[in-house]
Amino acid sequence: MKHFEAYELVDRETFERLGEASTSLFVPAALLALDDLREYFDAPVTVNNWQDNGEFQWRGWRTPEKAAELGAPHSRHAVGDAFDCDVRGHTAEQARAEILANKDHPLLCRIMRLEADVPWLHFDLMPVSERIVLFHK
Repeated sequence: MKHFEAYELVDRETFERLGEASTSLFVPAALLALDDLREYFDAPVTVNNWQDNGEFQWRGWRTPEKAAELGAPHSRHAVGDAFDCDVRGHTAEQARAEILANKDHPLLCRIMRLEADVPWLHFDLMPVSERIVLFHK
């Protein structure tokens, strides 16, 4: 990964247990997609911020138990190919619109789905029949 540290992508307990090896919980293409998103927007992208005493620690990897607790037992977060994030300088809606308008850009080619109508940018790599699908939880 070029733009992210492992602790930004997992919860505190997972990072304390696995350290830098916690990136192995992710599908490699998902990590590439996250770096590519950062490069596309040329702006910082925040996934988790617990290490800075922030409120987010479950926006990258989620254990299956945590995914179920959050109401999404089949979450792509639990298979390591989804992120919820914020792109500095863009609302979630602006970021989604930009991605949809430029979905064939080489830096956005791995993103397959975006969650609609949420105040964060969720993307994942779940295979779908067309580029890029908006879904509602």
